[in-house]
Amino acid sequence: MDYKYLKNYRNLKAFFKDASSEDIQFIISKLTEFYAEVKNKEEQAEKLEKARIQFLNGVLDSLDDHNFTVEDLMALKKTSVRENRTRMRPRYMYYDLDGNECLWSGQGKIPKAMRQVMQRDGITDKNHYLIKDSD
Repeated sequence: MDYKYLKNYRNLKAFFKDASSEDIQFIISKLTEFYAEVKNKEEQAEKLEKARIQFLNGVLDSLDDHNFTVEDLMALKKTSVRENRTRMRPRYMYYDLDGNECLWSGQGKIPKAMRQVMQRDGITDKNHYLIKDSD
């Protein structure tokens, strides 16, 4: 049942038609406890969001003070990532179900699109899609 069902007074009344006043009071006390938990979680999330915004504003202010831009940070991030990683050359080529050419390095799990193509074509060996070296 969706909780929105109980937002309607008639539905609420029909739902609790056989309940005693003690049952309803017990449910109210449990709902009050639950309300306090939910309210506390919402307040914590709000505090975290305010702290996050305050921190980010401080970072932006610091960037302004030192005449840096967000683009400077992005450039720094991009170069450091590229320096650490080299792209592997693709070893497999296949055409996905939409007819787009796809490449896979052979690292990790077989891509979902490749598995679908293999299933469609009835191929069980991924080496069927191996790129032949023209060396």
